[in-house]
Amino acid sequence: MTTRFKFVKIASVILALGIGTIVAGFYGLVDFSPVKDAAWFALPSIFAFGVPTFELEAILIMLAIYLIIVIETTGTWFTVGEVADEKLDEKRLNGGAFGEGLGCLVGSLFGGTPVTGYSSNAGIIAITGVKSRKPIIAGGMMLVLLGMMPKFMSVIASVPSVVINGVFAILCVAIMMNGFKVIKNAPFTERNMIVIGVPVMLALFAVLIPAEILSGLPSIVTYFVSSGTAVGAIGALVLNVVLPQKLDDVKTVQSGGEMSYATR
Repeated sequence: MTTRFKFVKIASVILALGIGTIVAGFYGLVDFSPVKDAAWFALPSIFAFGVPTFELEAILIMLAIYLIIVIETTGTWFTVGEVADEKLDEKRLNGGAFGEGLGCLVGSLFGGTPVTGYSSNAGIIAITGVKSRKPIIAGGMMLVLLGMMPKFMSVIASVPSVVINGVFAILCVAIMMNGFKVIKNAPFTERNMIVIGVPVMLALFAVLIPAEILSGLPSIVTYFVSSGTAVGAIGALVLNVVLPQKLDDVKTVQSGGEMSYATR
């Protein structure tokens, strides 16, 4: 691969966002008015939402939400590990959970919102081929600096949603294909078929639940049910515990377009 095409591959996501924004501008879909009113420099405010208070109900709700987030992010870590050809062990998973919790604490302290790892990052790694942690660290430092420059942040926020959704659609394809690569490493047994297939069905069902039904549920239940990833992950965990291990002795065999079962 020549240097020119290598650069295009590495910068493909940024180029797509930039070119997409320019094209969207010709159709009047870009609004730069917030950029004019934004300041050039501003320091973050500590406890911008007021001095924190601790209530048991809020703590329990946040614990449940964080459990869902950790479940979602763990799947992202495994996908990133597959894309980056890195083996994830218990130490790395614990480090990731600790780092995410620390990021939420620091973000909330300086007036931001809690943070989490996005699955789209795995798609970006797959498309650009950038697997080193050094560019990620450098990018994080740049974002910290940009966070103190509201005018530049307003420019980034002006990227229209249609452009972001278009790029995200391509990232989803990369995420999905690498997810299949993770699944193919599991033995194709009857038990694994149920553990993998049923949660996928539950996740799709959760996405299709009407908003009218969700509005009548408690907030913590609504947050959980509205996350297809969380519903699927909990379903997989429950099935993995409930289903008897003896089902692993039944291996599916595909022959002539029909599925049959054979014991090992």
